[in-house]
Order: sequence, then C-alpha cells, then structure tokens
Amino acid sequence: MKSNLDVLRSSEERFHGIDSQFLTEGLRLVLLLPGFSLLFLFGAWAYKGQSPEWWLDNLEPTVNFDLSTCLTLISVTILLGFCSGLYLHRHRVRLTRKVFRAEVAAAAEAHRPVTSMHGYSSVDGLISRTMASHNTALWMGYFATAIAILVAYLDSDSDVGQRGLLASASLITMAIGQHLSTRNRKFNMVTRDGLLSAYIPPLHPSTLEMVFNDMLRTQMDPLLRSTFEDFLIEFESHTRKDVDREYAREKFLMLMHRRFKGSLDRNTTNLEMTEILTDEGVHAILEHDVFNEGLWDSLYNISMSSYPAFYRLIERLEQDLSVGRKKDMDGLLFDVDLENIVTERANLFCYFHNLSDNERQVVLRVHSPDFRPQDLSLRYNLQPGEKVWWSDEEVPVSSEGDDDIIGRMSGLLQDGTIAWQTLLPEKTGEASVAVRLENTNGDLLVGKQINVRVRPEFVNWLRNTSSLTAYLMGGIGLFSSIMFQLLAVLSAA
Repeated sequence: MKSNLDVLRSSEERFHGIDSQFLTEGLRLVLLLPGFSLLFLFGAWAYKGQSPEWWLDNLEPTVNFDLSTCLTLISVTILLGFCSGLYLHRHRVRLTRKVFRAEVAAAAEAHRPVTSMHGYSSVDGLISRTMASHNTALWMGYFATAIAILVAYLDSDSDVGQRGLLASASLITMAIGQHLSTRNRKFNMVTRDGLLSAYIPPLHPSTLEMVFNDMLRTQMDPLLRSTFEDFLIEFESHTRKDVDREYAREKFLMLMHRRFKGSLDRNTTNLEMTEILTDEGVHAILEHDVFNEGLWDSLYNISMSSYPAFYRLIERLEQDLSVGRKKDMDGLLFDVDLENIVTERANLFCYFHNLSDNERQVVLRVHSPDFRPQDLSLRYNLQPGEKVWWSDEEVPVSSEGDDDIIGRMSGLLQDGTIAWQTLLPEKTGEASVAVRLENTNGDLLVGKQINVRVRPEFVNWLRNTSSLTAYLMGGIGLFSSIMFQLLAVLSAA
C-alpha cells in the first residue's frame, strides 16, 4: 500500500509533466495565452462602436453582435484557459510544498533534522513566496475574466465598456508581471536535483578542508545534504581498510568530476575505484539509488557554472602536473583564480601547498578599489606535506596505484590549502584585483593582477525588468480606469 508521501510524489510527477511540457516550459501557455488575450482586447477597443463592412454584411445578422463584442468573447475564452493554466501551475507548486514538508518530517523522524540546517529557511521561504505570487496572479486573472465577461454584455461603444477593457487588459498585464517574478528560481520535488537551481547557499567555508566534498556540499539544498550524509556513511563502509577515508572520498569525487567532463571512460573509472573501494562497493556506489550519475552530473554542472574559477584552478594544476612543470617557488605551490565575468559577487580561490619538510607561514593580501572588502589580509599556517605529491616529470592520467594524475591530485588537494573569499563589486564595468603572497616579514613571494568585468546577470535582469515594467504599466492602466469611472460617477451625481 502506498504511503501518503508516495501518493503526493505521484501526483506532483503527473502535474509537473503537464506543467513542464505545456504551461511554464515547452509551449509556455501561461505567457502565450495572456498575450493573445491582450491582442484581442486591443482589437475590441479598435473596433468599438462601428464594425467593418465585411462583418456587417456577412456575420452580424447571424450572430447578432458587433465585431468588438466577438473579439471580447474570444479574449474571455482565452482568459479562461489562462486561469486554468495558472490554477494547474499553482496546484503543482502546492504539491511540491507538501512533498517538501513531508520529506522534512520524514528526515526528522529518521533523526536527520533538516530544519536546523543552514539554507532551510531560505528554501522554505522561496516556496511560500512563490505560492503567494501565484495566488495573486490567479486572482488577477479571475478579475480580468469577470470584467471582460461584463464588457461583452455591455454596449461596445459605451464609456463603461471602454473603461472595463482598460481595467481587464491592465489586470492581465499585471498577472504576467507577477508570474515572471517567480521564474528566476524554478524548483520541484520530482527529481533529486529539483531544488538545486532554487537554492542559494547563504554561506560557504573560507578554507576548504576537503576540497570537492566541501564544494559540492555547499551547492546541495538541505534535504539533499542530509541524504548525502547517509551516502558518505555507506561509502565509508565500502572503503578498503588500507586506504585513508578522506583520501578515498576526495578521489571518488574527483573521479566523478573527470567522468562528467568526459576525461575518463567507464572502464577506467571502475579500475580507479577498485583502488579505494571493495568490488561490492564499486557496484553499490556507482549504481546508488540517489547519488547516481545523473545527480552527480547535475551537481557538477551547477557547481561549474556557479564557480568556474575553482575548476579552472584545479584543471590548471592537473595540466602542470601532467607535463611535469617546474615549481615557481622552492618548496611552495601557489596559484590563484577569479572568474572573468562577475555578476552578483566574485569568488576568489587561492591554492597553497607546502612541499617542504618544515612548517611555514605565509600572508595573503588582496587589494581592490572595485570590490568590498577593498583590503584583505590573511595569514595561513601551512603544515609540511605528508608526501611529495608534486613531480617534475610527466605523470600519466591513469595507472595502477597513486602515481597517476588522479592519485597525485587527490593527495595535493588533501594536503594543500584552498582559500575561498567572496568579494562584492562596487560598480559595473572593468575591475581589477591585486593578489600578493608574502612571508611573515613582509617580503613578496609572488604577486598577481587579475582583471575582470562586472555586469548584471542578463537573464535574471531581463525577467526582473520585464516583470517590473508589466506591473508598472498594468498598475497605471488599472488606476486610470478606476479614476475615470469615479469621475464619471461623481459628474453624474
């Protein structure tokens, strides 16, 4: 017998299929239908009072109403479809909220409290705000339809009818703007990655202890993060006894990253995984019910889109290691990267690795007049590397043991230090960031100047601007129609 959660999931899956294919994606009827209804309302206004001759001679004697009324009735029919689409979309979002809260309750019963995790309130608030926006848009559609029906039964040339057309068109325009305001962050509970695009990490670690693990955990929504903890427990139960658990985890996540990029085929991935997992564990992890290849692809796709500088830094280290590039500084590896195009914030990643046998302290200084904070100074205590992972000779991509790219990179990232700092832009346009690495005496070890371009995120900017414009135009039209009607009533009195 199906549980209540299974019934909710099944219902959401059905409505999500309709929603994604016809309403908000695919055909996008929720935008097309109100657009056509506006077109017919404008046509009704254009032919007010006097119909064209072809209508008067051929159709009006049969239907007994003018062209303006016919166009208004067509608009009403389209508006009924628009309201039905909005209702189905809102119902799908309501089901998503029910599934989300049922999953949270189930996690709490399994002693995995989600409500205490950072980011839960933002996800729950986003779903609630989206529901409120859909309710508002739906009621605007209802009122626009009711007014259009009333206009259809009035004289098309009357002042009340013309003001009704203006009010109905204004409400439709505002409903479009209200709907557009919810499209920046889409979400669902049908797929495991359905909340990833809606989740905005409220904070991130300033220093990545376990690089890939910390990076991916930051991208996960609270529900997925709680499931990830169970996955790690299962993963460690399959780890070979002679392999360090943290090293095994980082190597596995690096394998998933390289597989996502297409750098490794399935056979090579399996061979590399047998070095850290038991034979039974390789099958269990690769065929996992939740964290399957599709979910890993979604995680890496979102992570690489959000933080390209991090992955460029990793890939540059891999390339230098593969060709046996000489170290720039004796006993110390250092690299830095920042995304070329900055939108809401800049993510600066710095990599340090002490290759010597002695503990070492370095000072990282970041200066930029175009970002906040303008001056940043951080001291890092670098422990000596447990093993000389760096090689001045070419390193193969894959081989038996840890002397290949994957093994050495996993060791470099585990023993090294990656700093992650967020810089907030002060203005748009060209900007620069100066990065200096010094010893504790203030002597410069290496300095780099990074030039970037700051600009708003275009798609979100376009949606927000369109939403605000539609709301403003609709609001002006609605206010005008109300004022015209009030003036007419007062003058008649």
